[in-house]
Amino acid sequence: MGRIKIVFRKILSQIVQFLIVIIGITLLTFSIMYLSPKNPAELWLAGSDGNVGIISEEAIEKQEKIMGLDKPFIVQYGNWLLNVAKGDLGTSFITKRPVLQEIKEHMAPTVEMTAVSLAVTVIIAIPLGILCAVYKDRWIDNIFRIFSFIGISVPSFVISLVFLWMFCIKLRIMPVIAPVGLKGLVLPSAVLVIQCSSKMIRQIRAIVLEQLEQPYVEGAVMRGVSYRRILFTHVLKNCAAPILTCISIYVGLFLGGSTIIEGIFSINGLGKMAVNSVARLDYNMLQGFVLWCAIAYLIVNLTVDIISALIDPRIKYGND
Repeated sequence: MGRIKIVFRKILSQIVQFLIVIIGITLLTFSIMYLSPKNPAELWLAGSDGNVGIISEEAIEKQEKIMGLDKPFIVQYGNWLLNVAKGDLGTSFITKRPVLQEIKEHMAPTVEMTAVSLAVTVIIAIPLGILCAVYKDRWIDNIFRIFSFIGISVPSFVISLVFLWMFCIKLRIMPVIAPVGLKGLVLPSAVLVIQCSSKMIRQIRAIVLEQLEQPYVEGAVMRGVSYRRILFTHVLKNCAAPILTCISIYVGLFLGGSTIIEGIFSINGLGKMAVNSVARLDYNMLQGFVLWCAIAYLIVNLTVDIISALIDPRIKYGND
């Protein structure tokens, strides 16, 4: 029962922190529009062509009142936050469609690419990271450390362009513009996997090495316990929580890091939507994108923290 109480208090504490962070993020995202050099009312009236030269001052003032821009900052923020709580993220300046609807339509390719890339990265990185830790400083460890260093050093857009040239132009086995479906996710997911598995292998290696150097491992070896049993029964069990935390970090990296890759491979996902919003100063759409990424990332981290508290009895919180 004591352990259950600790975990329950942890969940409540994390939820409170989650809400505080969300409020901070909403304040930041709203400030983007409020402090922007361009008048949101002008951008709204300009629409998709971006021409504000023929818009009269009377029309701009009228639109400012409709959008509530004539009110103090705290009132504008309060009204916006209330609308967000109701599921209303505003309307796109360009398409004149609800931001939430636009996000839903662009979400599928990004989520699919994130899921595929994360799954493949985990399948590759965890075994190789463990292998490198077990055979520290041997030839197999040195080889994968070199490959990891190369994968980390080369920017994702360079790998993307090389893949486009090789598979789409030279070999012509893939279309230049990624088709809808799993086939279109092959090349962009491969780029993400190369980048992130290179980092994760090194991190998993460090996590496992830290456990292998603990006194309990040496004591078990001296008592005659087999190395295989020590590794799979004790070491990997103690590595589970930090490995889960490591994986959760990559969810945010995939969601944010896929922006450039989506643009290169012409994937109509959230990343490409965000780039278009920046180029066309669609502040409402940018606010919605940042808020969606932040909430998704926080939910994943909250879930991982709760799971870690349940599976790792060494974790204590507060004064426990």
